[in-house]
Amino acid sequence: MITSAQELTEIADELPQKLQNEWSSFKEEVIKESERLKKKTNASKEKLSKEEINKEDSIQIQIDNLRSKVIDINKDIEGRY
Repeated sequence: MITSAQELTEIADELPQKLQNEWSSFKEEVIKESERLKKKTNASKEKLSKEEINKEDSIQIQIDNLRSKVIDINKDIEGRY
């Protein structure tokens, strides 16, 4: 029973760091993908019709909104630790 309690305590102590590491990895992936899509969008806008440009703009707005949410969540998480 004591061993189980110690193991549980160790897991609880490590959890915030693991969560922060996973969160950092997720943020990096989102940022990289956003940058990749932004470059692709900028390069292809010259070739697109007006309708396609509107669709690409809509996608970029969604990406920007996701980026904003990630930043807000990150601030909340970092504020707790």
